[in-house]
Amino acid sequence: MIVVTTFEFSVTLPFGDPGELDKGGYSYFINLEFLLTALPAAIVTFMFTWLLKTKHKSDSVRRAIVWTIMVALYYVLIGLGNDNLTELFLTIGIYVMLVYTFADPIIYAKIKYLR
Repeated sequence: MIVVTTFEFSVTLPFGDPGELDKGGYSYFINLEFLLTALPAAIVTFMFTWLLKTKHKSDSVRRAIVWTIMVALYYVLIGLGNDNLTELFLTIGIYVMLVYTFADPIIYAKIKYLR
């Protein structure tokens, strides 16, 4: 979570402060943030699957489910805390990031021909 959040912040630094945007601009900013964070999140989940020496397909699936739930709950809590839960989950970017987070441990299992 910490590594993905670090990538998220580093991806959005060049765009400035979103606090000055109206609702439509803020939704666009959030969507862009998640879309740009999706690829680094995918790389992180793939690398952690590899570093944890995943040996079975069932381990990959379990990790995919657990990590996706953790990321989703993390952003639900952020959305509740910042009072922007609807803006977060009405963008396609969050779902792209969740799909990437889920898919990469399974892709690792396919690449390594795990049973």
